[in-house]
Amino acid sequence: MPRGRQPPPADYLSRTRELPVNLLFLVPWIVLYELCLLASRSPVENAAGAWVKTLLATLGRDGLLAVGLLVCGLLCMIVLLRIREAPRDRGVYGGMLVEGLVYGSLLGLVAKVLASRFALGHMVPLGVADSMEGLRGTVEQLGLALGAGVFEELVFRGLLLLGLFTLLRHGIGTDRVTAGLVAIVASAWIFSGYHHWGPGGEPYVASVFAFRFWAGVALGGIFLVRGLGIAAFAHGFYDVLVMVGR
Repeated sequence: MPRGRQPPPADYLSRTRELPVNLLFLVPWIVLYELCLLASRSPVENAAGAWVKTLLATLGRDGLLAVGLLVCGLLCMIVLLRIREAPRDRGVYGGMLVEGLVYGSLLGLVAKVLASRFALGHMVPLGVADSMEGLRGTVEQLGLALGAGVFEELVFRGLLLLGLFTLLRHGIGTDRVTAGLVAIVASAWIFSGYHHWGPGGEPYVASVFAFRFWAGVALGGIFLVRGLGIAAFAHGFYDVLVMVGR
């Protein structure tokens, strides 16, 4: 490249779907979530986040250390690669932030309209347990709300939806559209149902289940079209809006 010539602009849509970009975009929100847990000293934690930590705990001390070192190594590698790509990524993360804010602001309205046939009577948070109302400190609550959405997207879209899509698309040979629709619907159904599972789950209410299901469909669509980072931030920002509006 001739001296003084600027690098070509990044293709925003394709760059925001790259895994390294999405991982780096999510790291600050996960760190914020963990810091808020430490600051509030609260026993309450998002179920999806707790599942991830429980799964890692089964590896034992040595296994957990190995996974931690592996994750740190991967993040360092991604950061080094991103430093070289920094000129091309100018504005990418800001654009992802704006997209997440827009989708998160519209998420509740879209889910409510889609679930209107079930006579939805009130808005409900997608990822924040009602028991979080007793937490002290607005900052801690907002951080927990944002982190809860991020963890749920990692589990239900990043792992479950993508896993189903990959199995249908490449394992069975289903066409791309069918694989995407089936994976979105199945993951949204499980996502909504998990809020009612177990002794700590919420009592089943059809309208609430429908709201979360259609929200999961919307988030699944955002995930497949725009990527994990934007879907996770949209979910987390919606949870923040719900908590602020209580």
